[in-house]
Amino acid sequence: MNTAVSGNDQAEGLRNIFGAELCRVICIASTLDADSTIHLGHGTAQSLKQHNNHVLLVDEIPLAQRKTMSGFLYPTRYDLGQVFNNAVPLARSIRQIDDYFWYATSTKLRSEVEHRFAKYPQLDVRLIQEQMAIDYVIFPTIDPQAQIVAFYGSNIQRILVTAGDQASLSKALVMLRQMAIFQVDEPLAVIIVGGEDEAAGTAAFERLQNAARSALHEEIELIGWIAAVTARRITLDPDDQSWNPPSEGPQEEFVLPMGFFKAISAKISS
Repeated sequence: MNTAVSGNDQAEGLRNIFGAELCRVICIASTLDADSTIHLGHGTAQSLKQHNNHVLLVDEIPLAQRKTMSGFLYPTRYDLGQVFNNAVPLARSIRQIDDYFWYATSTKLRSEVEHRFAKYPQLDVRLIQEQMAIDYVIFPTIDPQAQIVAFYGSNIQRILVTAGDQASLSKALVMLRQMAIFQVDEPLAVIIVGGEDEAAGTAAFERLQNAARSALHEEIELIGWIAAVTARRITLDPDDQSWNPPSEGPQEEFVLPMGFFKAISAKISS
């Protein structure tokens, strides 16, 4: 905890030196599958950059947990975990994709934190040290552990995305407990995805809200319900070029409409 405080003190000093504002870190916690979570983070980053925001997407989900993706969205040589243990400089771990979009992986940070090799300052402070003018860091995750998220910044906005079925709501309640540790002064924002209609989405939110108040004494707010198509997955057989159901992994996946990314980016930038 003392290290985090010193990181905040250093951030204030850097602002005085460079006259720069810390970027906003957006933690998008999701009860959806790993691949859908990565895609919703990427779509949100792309939506934000359309308004001339400089956006860094942090991809922290290990390849072993991905079922529909064969690799990372963009190849990178170094991981942010190596930055936080001071093995490589930050600039070498971040890849610039275009004028407004940057990408970094962070699959190694959790093990570095577990073994106590990860060191502060936080990512937002390091970005100022490198004089990188990033407006938003987008951090999609299926495991928003407070001690991990804290490494990305001191100005963190937390958003929870969940489906409305009972299993997803149970996972969402666990995530709310993790996220509430460092966000106690305002309600946590929630988006409900999928379901029969908006009324069903609202009902699912109310169940989650009642559980959060009862079990956690935590307030949450509904950003909105987003319709989503549940599509069956198919894979191409390289031998006969036929399309078949996948032999492993999820048989279905959410297809999120563009309205989702517009809604979440509007909430972020408001």
